[in-house]
Amino acid sequence: MRKWFLILVMAALLVFPSFALAQDEIKIQSVNVSLWPEYDKTEMLVINYIVLSKTTAFPVLLDVRIPADAALHTVAVGQSSDQVSDQGVDYTTQKDGDWLAISINVTGPAVQIEYYDPGLKKEGDQRSYLYRWLSDYDVAGFDVVFQAPFESAAFKSSLPLQDDGIHADQMQYYFSTVGAVPADKIFTFDLNYEKSTDTLSVSRLEVQPVVVDEGTLGRVSLNNYLPYIIGGLGVSLIVGGVIYYRQSGRSDSKKPRRRQAARAERNENESDVYCAQCGARARSADRFCRTCGSRIRQSEE
Repeated sequence: MRKWFLILVMAALLVFPSFALAQDEIKIQSVNVSLWPEYDKTEMLVINYIVLSKTTAFPVLLDVRIPADAALHTVAVGQSSDQVSDQGVDYTTQKDGDWLAISINVTGPAVQIEYYDPGLKKEGDQRSYLYRWLSDYDVAGFDVVFQAPFESAAFKSSLPLQDDGIHADQMQYYFSTVGAVPADKIFTFDLNYEKSTDTLSVSRLEVQPVVVDEGTLGRVSLNNYLPYIIGGLGVSLIVGGVIYYRQSGRSDSKKPRRRQAARAERNENESDVYCAQCGARARSADRFCRTCGSRIRQSEE
């Protein structure tokens, strides 16, 4: 009995450390943080794009922290950053001091987390914001993208900013490459700019028209069916012409017969033959009166 007990204890010691080791092996390949101040709310919209390392075995439980007073908006998972979905994502949240810990059951290497941070401060025309990052995992590459609000000026950050130009939404962007960020270390930087109005950026965005051409998915091109449409119309015209010709021919053939019958009836009505006995009018071909039966005297007689 003792022998079997020792075997079970040894097996447990071997198995449970392997689970802990598997959790420690989670590594983040890249984190791309997009900061959109005063975009569709007066707060800071923060979008974290996280990509796990290729050696990660899925599914895996990933813990991510955001500020405790932030309003979580989206948690999405997918095979790549442009294929993430928030449908059916299993996650839980729990407050941990100044942080809100999000535990996500990750089924793919790409994770997207969006939240609104009320930490954007306003003092007159001055705007200021402090970003904080704390993770249990090493990050191999950390990048930041800044979106400058409309009507803003003097856009600055404690990170070195590089001009990323004006994008398709007609808004100015900047970016900064931070590099590696170790685990269990709070990484911070600040952001400052001037803005004299409270107008949100989304209210200034122009609606881009949707271009529909021959290559648009789901569009039926008339050019592909035009020959068949013309051919069908031609056949319809030919059949209609034949039917009309045959119907008109029948009508013309009946007209002479009707005219002959009408002419004969008129000739009969126009005869001046009368019965000598009763005075009844008779037809030219009658030999006896239809009224009294007397013999009709024809004019020739």
